[in-house]
Amino acid sequence: MWCPRLPPRRLDLALVLAGLLAACGPRPDFELHGVPVVVASQTAFATQADLPGRLGSTVEAALGYWGGSWSDLRQVTITLEDGRYVQCLGHASATGCFDGRDLRVSTQDLGTPFACVEQTVLVHEVGHAVIGDPDHLDPRWMDFEPVAASLEGRTGYAPGGEVPCPLFVSVWRHPPAAP
Repeated sequence: MWCPRLPPRRLDLALVLAGLLAACGPRPDFELHGVPVVVASQTAFATQADLPGRLGSTVEAALGYWGGSWSDLRQVTITLEDGRYVQCLGHASATGCFDGRDLRVSTQDLGTPFACVEQTVLVHEVGHAVIGDPDHLDPRWMDFEPVAASLEGRTGYAPGGEVPCPLFVSVWRHPPAAP
């Protein structure tokens, strides 16, 4: 294999640039209000043309619930991931994670694909992005009915076509001060 020889300074610069680009992560598939979104999932809902609008309206509902705005997500990348769990600060069984910069959610529950983005833990993770609260001390972690009501009745997707998208607020809940 042939590789060009670069003078030492250019080689150093090339290595630094390659390292910086590698640390940038995957290229976003689209942006919502300046927030990059990476779709690393082949789940049926994640491949639909209406995903940007659905994800945007779900985030909007969550921001309203948590008292936030799109500016709270300015330095955040939202990623939808295949698989039952997402990597999260040493937690092996997290279905969602906000680590201060990346907001990642699994597109599956117990290995079964969700039918719609609204069923994921996105609403919960937006809460962490807006209010922090890693110990779940805020009582709103237990009362998601207003958000569910605003998102209820949407279409879901399965490999064979459209399906219902029932919402279960238990997916978003977290008992206060529980690990």
